[in-house]
Amino acid sequence: MAGSGSIGGMVEKELRDFEIDIARSFKLGGYAVVSPTAMWVRGHLLDVNSDYVYGMWKRYVDFKKLVSERLMVTIRQDSYSSFRTFIYLLRKLRLVLFDREEKARGYFRKKYYRLNRRRINDPSWKRPFQTAYPVTDWKKKTPREIDKLRKKYPRSKGKRVGRPPKYFGGSL
Repeated sequence: MAGSGSIGGMVEKELRDFEIDIARSFKLGGYAVVSPTAMWVRGHLLDVNSDYVYGMWKRYVDFKKLVSERLMVTIRQDSYSSFRTFIYLLRKLRLVLFDREEKARGYFRKKYYRLNRRRINDPSWKRPFQTAYPVTDWKKKTPREIDKLRKKYPRSKGKRVGRPPKYFGGSL
């Protein structure tokens, strides 16, 4: 389960084999080309067969903390909500499939997901957002380009949506 390898000369015993490759991409700054989250989910589900979202998220957060400490690199931590949305995207792309449901504490249920064995080597794993939303312009924009887009698509200045004001006394 635990792999051994080196990242930048340091021996890693806590990282699994697939995690070492992902850690190297963080060190080289190559995570713009390949989604490290997707590659981690793929490797994790290959390793454990099935897991629930919260369990995956906790292990991924621990992995990112370990890599950021060892490489002395700042890595932004994903929230549970964004990770859950990401798993939903992978499910929408049919890269992961619903496996089973177990009762948890209270009325909550753990939904387990497994890897779609037919799509293990699918190119969608590298950039799932770009695969799901191909029309979107994904290139990084300069501040000047962002300003142009804001001028081209201004915010609507319609009525605010919310609670109507309270009227004291009298009828409407």
